[in-house]
Amino acid sequence: MSADILKFPNSEVGEAQTDFNDPELEQTLAQRFGQERIGQLCLDYFTDELGIDVSELAHGREYLVAYIPADSKYSDIPRAVETIEFAEYFKLSKAEVLHDYGAYDAASTFVSVIDISRSVPVSAGVVRMVDYDPAVGFKDVNDLLVDDPKNPWIQEIKDGYFAKDEIYDPVTAWQRLGELEGVYLDLEDSIDVATHASAEAYRGRRGAINGVSMLFYHACLVRAKQLKKNNLLAIFDLPPLENLQQYGSPFNTYRHLSPHPYGGDGDTIPAFCDIKVGEKRMRKFDEGIGRVFIDGEGLDINAIMPDEYTAEQS
Repeated sequence: MSADILKFPNSEVGEAQTDFNDPELEQTLAQRFGQERIGQLCLDYFTDELGIDVSELAHGREYLVAYIPADSKYSDIPRAVETIEFAEYFKLSKAEVLHDYGAYDAASTFVSVIDISRSVPVSAGVVRMVDYDPAVGFKDVNDLLVDDPKNPWIQEIKDGYFAKDEIYDPVTAWQRLGELEGVYLDLEDSIDVATHASAEAYRGRRGAINGVSMLFYHACLVRAKQLKKNNLLAIFDLPPLENLQQYGSPFNTYRHLSPHPYGGDGDTIPAFCDIKVGEKRMRKFDEGIGRVFIDGEGLDINAIMPDEYTAEQS
């Protein structure tokens, strides 16, 4: 593992803008991510990028699932949800959110769920999946390993994984976090699920997995397998992790780390999924659940899945 595992890249988004709370900038971003513009961008995306007539494909279905690279001119479709929801949750300006996460754009692809049941499409939810780039690292790993008192897990890592007088080293820390769980979490063999956000109207209740959540998990697995990656890494808010874990515990947490607030007010916890192990657990828990979450069986009843419209294009 490279010694430059820990990275703190500068984002080109707003790099020259030091006043992230500038009211004019916030107003500009509010317009950029407004429903009217995003709805039109969705329509343009369907016709100009995908080359499909959604009304003909939908047949009463509510959603369309898309993989949208962060450097796409259509990336504001998922970015609108990520920016608005994270700004509210973390009590940041939209400009700050764009700056913080924009640093990882070059390696990011958004899983976007779009509500196509409305007269004007609505961006319902987003997952940002980050491929490993040694120039920037993974945001969740960077945040977990940084030796900073603002990191809520740093003392637990030092106490649980290092001898009393041992000098802290982030590369060693990452190796030991995995070793104690019996895994080697090679970053080049992993994907960072750096953000997960649903617009307010599409959030599941505590203890409930809604349609958007199932679409997200399945889409993450599909992309990881396409890229031949074996691990998913994340820092979860507790409610969505608990919701997912009730279906066979596909994720693991690290034994010496406890839930803590991380940016926002709610408790969060770092976690990882060894995909093969997680799938085996889920299928053992309930084969029907496995067929839905892993194989995507039945998800196309209420959603246009990527393989459907790519097949239309071929």
